[in-house]
Amino acid sequence: MFFLSAIKLLKEIMQRIDASKLMLNLIADDKSAMIKVILSENSIYKKIVDEKIFLESQKSPQFFSGKNAIVEYMEYAAAGSLFFAQQKSIVVLPEKMTAKQWEEEKKQIKRLPVPLESSAYFFAPVSYRNIIKETDFQNLGCVYLCYEPNDLDLYKSVETLACRYSSLSKKSKNEIMELSHLAIETYSGDLIACDIHFALMEKTGMTFSEALVGNPEVNGFHVAEAISKGDIFLLELRMSQCESCGEEASSVFMAIVYFLKQVCFVMKNLEETKNLRTAFEKSFIPFPAQARIQKAMQILDKEKLTQFFIAAPKIELYLRTQKNTHKWLSAELIAWLS
Repeated sequence: MFFLSAIKLLKEIMQRIDASKLMLNLIADDKSAMIKVILSENSIYKKIVDEKIFLESQKSPQFFSGKNAIVEYMEYAAAGSLFFAQQKSIVVLPEKMTAKQWEEEKKQIKRLPVPLESSAYFFAPVSYRNIIKETDFQNLGCVYLCYEPNDLDLYKSVETLACRYSSLSKKSKNEIMELSHLAIETYSGDLIACDIHFALMEKTGMTFSEALVGNPEVNGFHVAEAISKGDIFLLELRMSQCESCGEEASSVFMAIVYFLKQVCFVMKNLEETKNLRTAFEKSFIPFPAQARIQKAMQILDKEKLTQFFIAAPKIELYLRTQKNTHKWLSAELIAWLS
């Protein structure tokens, strides 16, 4: 009876889900308007949702971020379709929130109009697992807890990303498997970088190696590499090349956010373990990516990283609404590194 009660309680709190299954869930069409809460440290899920909504409506999703994200979303949802057709929304919760603060936010959520007119996707770190329950959302949706994929699920996840693209999904099972292996080896399991590379293949018709050799500096992964070296001139060059190759500034920024989160995890675990190898293992960082992160740890301290993540929500919002974003983002990153 005790174990049955424990299982029932866990189901009420949230669903633990593998990365590959969460991707399939988010890629699939919504049968009805609902709220999906994704607790994860990986930005790939937000990228999938953002691009899915844009493909469906040819419009960017409504975007709410920071400490007032839920209040602003509530105001949007409460306005209904009296004055406009409601667009699907992305709600990014703050990096940290106490149980007491969440109790206040729940009061706002209880005001949600039922039934929902459009879906909303809430994104928060895994630390929210201690305070968020599915029942907080009045049975209007689901809460998914997703940690970084293990080796087996990593391959499934990369295959799922590849199959998002029409030309790649038509390849044979063996070809997709080989493509996934190449992507994991090249990008050390960085799902954002793998997805950006697949998108380039889809856009240009290149093979994997052609996309890598023909345009070796065309995505956010290489901008992150420049940051890890602390080389502002290389950073400016990579941003310019991204612009020339048609890589969106927002995609570049998401790759940088993902990389710097990895750096933060390793630094935190290094403080606890006092052993670099153990810190990498606890952070689930594959060996090929460790050298890059180690270089970044020599360049970036806690203060620099704190400055970045405080500014990140405003930067992401700006990139969605402004022009000449590559040059602007390049200038912001250079000022931050200098």
